[in-house]
Amino acid sequence: MNWSSLYPFFILAAIVIAGFAVLVRVLARMNKKMKVLLGTAPESSGNIVHDVLQRVMRLEAHVENMEPRLAAVEAIAAMSVQKVGFLRFNPFQDTGGDNSFIVVLLDHADNGFILSSLYMREGTRLYAKAVERGAVRQPLSDEEQKVLEDTINKN
Repeated sequence: MNWSSLYPFFILAAIVIAGFAVLVRVLARMNKKMKVLLGTAPESSGNIVHDVLQRVMRLEAHVENMEPRLAAVEAIAAMSVQKVGFLRFNPFQDTGGDNSFIVVLLDHADNGFILSSLYMREGTRLYAKAVERGAVRQPLSDEEQKVLEDTINKN
């Protein structure tokens, strides 16, 4: 028996064995992915379709139950504080430090208020001004105007 004539047979056998090993590995990976997708290993292809359809139907029912709740949350969120502006400053030269401040709190529609605190040697004064759709009825200081514009322009 001549060993050189058997080399093609051994090479072909090695290729077949390697191909079989790759196929087993691919099938194992697919099985693992199916278990992740379905939660358990299905017994037949008919069960796969049935399981997927049941999961989709449950998810659709869950989404339908969530839609009214989501609408309520979105309505609340539209009225909640979404934009905040803040500035510390020194309005008077005879006082030390930036002890005065301005806070602007606005919702999505730019409604809210401006709270200004002016620190003076004699005491501190607080002023509140309503903001409706980005506009204020009372006159604003330069600092208040700047903080309000910066807050409105926030995304």
